[in-house]
Amino acid sequence: MLMMALIAAVMVGASETNTPDQGQVQYTQISAKEIQAQAKAGPIIYDQVAVIGDLELNSTQYNYIRIANSRITGNITCSGTTFGGKVDFSDTVFERDAVFNGTKFLAEANFNCSHFKEDTSFNMSTFTNGGTFDFASFDRLADFANARFDRFGTFYNTSFLGDAQFSLSQFNGAYANFEETRYLGDADFSGCQFNTYSSFAGAKMERAANFHGSKFVNGVSFEYAEILGSFNFARSHLTEDSLLSEMYFGNSTDFTNTKFDGPLFFVNTRFCGDSLFGNSQFLAPTDFSGAQFDRDLAMNNTKINTMMLGDSVFSEGSRLFLAKADLNRFMVSWSQIRNILSYDNSAYLSLVKNFRDIGQSSDANDCYYEYRYLNQNRKGLGVSKFLDMVAWITCGYGVRPHHALACGAAVILIIASIIWSGKGLEGFSDLSERQKITASLYYSLIAFTANGKGLPFKGNYRYLGIAEGILGWLLMALFLVTLGRLMIG
Repeated sequence: MLMMALIAAVMVGASETNTPDQGQVQYTQISAKEIQAQAKAGPIIYDQVAVIGDLELNSTQYNYIRIANSRITGNITCSGTTFGGKVDFSDTVFERDAVFNGTKFLAEANFNCSHFKEDTSFNMSTFTNGGTFDFASFDRLADFANARFDRFGTFYNTSFLGDAQFSLSQFNGAYANFEETRYLGDADFSGCQFNTYSSFAGAKMERAANFHGSKFVNGVSFEYAEILGSFNFARSHLTEDSLLSEMYFGNSTDFTNTKFDGPLFFVNTRFCGDSLFGNSQFLAPTDFSGAQFDRDLAMNNTKINTMMLGDSVFSEGSRLFLAKADLNRFMVSWSQIRNILSYDNSAYLSLVKNFRDIGQSSDANDCYYEYRYLNQNRKGLGVSKFLDMVAWITCGYGVRPHHALACGAAVILIIASIIWSGKGLEGFSDLSERQKITASLYYSLIAFTANGKGLPFKGNYRYLGIAEGILGWLLMALFLVTLGRLMIG
């Protein structure tokens, strides 16, 4: 019995030793040379293998190839190769460099869930029937510069731990999908041509993101994307709807010389750095509702068709630049931008016209008043500054009727004080002190609103009454003209 128990224990132990750990993949080893030899004869079909050695598939053309759920331990080179059939490298780990420069994929290419541990290059490659890299991971450089995706290109939930290079690439067909992608290195999409709908929704770019000179033909979405480094979108062109709402820009954003032909949405987007839109063209409605600007918003020389900045928030240190901007329907309240608008003659005058055109007469008047006041303070001593000060005091540059009333009240009080102190009325000595004050105010008011003729002024005080009457008519005329302008405007 004891001997049988010992034998059983040894058998159980051996069984446990030969059983692989749960979740551990068992690969069948095969040499790269064997695969190369087979590729010349027909299709390559392998699953759950470990390819040993460098795999070179550099012949002119191959048919169907599948090396899925596998590991390629050496370099793989397919430069200038044409794959006539489907290519399937899904769930495969590339331990060394993967080079597909100038490769033509005539059928669908599947790299879903693949893992590239070293430098990867698809430079100048063509994906005629689409390429999928969903859930793939690139540990180092991922070079897709000058690549072309004719039917679709999808990189959903792909991780780029090194630099991602897509410059001068072209995306055609149904869609280009970069949703939920993550970039730990620089992301370069400069000069790209997106001839299909493209989406970067939910993407996270932790360093510089470069879309300089790119073109988006059928709409683009960056909704909920996070750009932690600088964002370069200069000289780009977007022809359809552009969704950049709920985004987070952690650094500066550069949209200079960018053309937006279609509707543009920045709703609830936060700009932590400077936002540069100089020389840009907003030819369709643009919505910045609820956007937050922590630094400067520069739109010098910008053409704006319709732009909504309602409920946008500007930080205390923010500034708004609108020099030489062409404003058509700039939907914002004056109180919202008054304290952040950088002074420029053309900017203020454009805003005044804009406010009048959209029916915000009160904002137009307040903006014009601020412009004249700031312009006055910038002038040196001279006739022009003197006339500006007179216009400011008497009628608030034609938009403050209460200034004329205040000036009239001041004239009445000053003249009354002069009459009272100089005893300039007949029979002044027979009055009590209170009566003298009352009489001085009364006759000063009469002289201001009518004229001094027939009033009991003594000697030269008659001329003072005449002068007060002239001032009264002038100030009353200013008041009526200014009030009428406000009521009509």
